Amino acid sequence: MSRLSEAGVANFVILDHDPLYAREEIDRICADHAIPPSQQGALWRTLEEAGRAYLDQRRLSTTPTKLARVRQDLRLARQLAAQLAELTPEAGQVSKDAPSIALSRAHLSALREGERRAGPAPGGRLEELREALTWADAVFEAALEACGRPEDAPEDAWRIAVTNFYTRELARPWTGDRGEAGERFLSDCRAVLEQSDGAAGPAITAFDLAARG
Repeated sequence: MSRLSEAGVANFVILDHDPLYAREEIDRICADHAIPPSQQGALWRTLEEAGRAYLDQRRLSTTPTKLARVRQDLRLARQLAAQLAELTPEAGQVSKDAPSIALSRAHLSALREGERRAGPAPGGRLEELREALTWADAVFEAALEACGRPEDAPEDAWRIAVTNFYTRELARPWTGDRGEAGERFLSDCRAVLEQSDGAAGPAITAFDLAARG
């Protein structure tokens, strides 16, 4: 998603999901609040990150029964990740035919044959999988913690993030000539979020680039 301004600056916002805020909605908010093109990418990124976090946290504000079911599934996921990590070879183990307590030479031969039959992996070789499984275990552990204790109100966290953008990034006073300028900005940004169906995915990775044309 990109846009070339009259000044020859290309602002890019790269998202790994369908955006919560459409390009037209960002344009409207920027026009209503006199936000310059150079800040539009940063605004989009802020609203997407804060909006995704808000929707995810709101969905965790559910009944104890539902959260218990989620925690049970996450514990199972951690167990499976640990088992996979134990049976995944370390770097160089397959190529060097170096057995271990968990993986005998027969295991290593089977894995080599399996890699030949499966073909090249999109994310790397089998010997590179253990690091990814360690990361997955950390994600499941953090997810369990998120389901286990109440966090600050999702609305408060979202408000802080968007308020900081308005007062720090834009360097705007919270009150202006037309009254509560900051509150009107929050209201316009929140209106788009409230129209969402709440089908939020994982927390996003988003960033914007500015390149001279």
